[in-house]
Amino acid sequence: MSRVHWVATLSRLFCGIVFIVHGYPKIMNLSATTEAFAGMGFPGWMAVPIAIFEFFGGILLAAGFLTRILAALFAAEMVVAGIKVHLPHGFDVYHFGDPMARGYEYVLALIVLLLGVILLGPGPLSVDSKIRRMRGAEAEPGEPIA
Repeated sequence: MSRVHWVATLSRLFCGIVFIVHGYPKIMNLSATTEAFAGMGFPGWMAVPIAIFEFFGGILLAAGFLTRILAALFAAEMVVAGIKVHLPHGFDVYHFGDPMARGYEYVLALIVLLLGVILLGPGPLSVDSKIRRMRGAEAEPGEPIA
């Protein structure tokens, strides 16, 4: 495996794990999640699809299935969260005066990493790659040549 493949695989795994970890508590406490979404200005009903998407989409992303599609959807979710929730608090993810204020630093880092996953693809250790090999395809369209 080339360095590009390692970067693609590790980036995909990291992003998948992040969304699993953030989706799990949302699923386990949907009533609190619904209230939190409403408190941030989102319709409360959006908590359910977002919780399901983050948890199960994170599992699929970590496995490398529908990688580029999921990475694009997660990036879009993070853009909305960054603009609507985090941007008013500035860049820094931690504010000494207000522990609940979270800047857009972490969200921006995730967006950049997800863009890398979109550009590099899932890497060879993925379900997507296994499906392509089973179909006899040499490489994924747009896959970097390393």
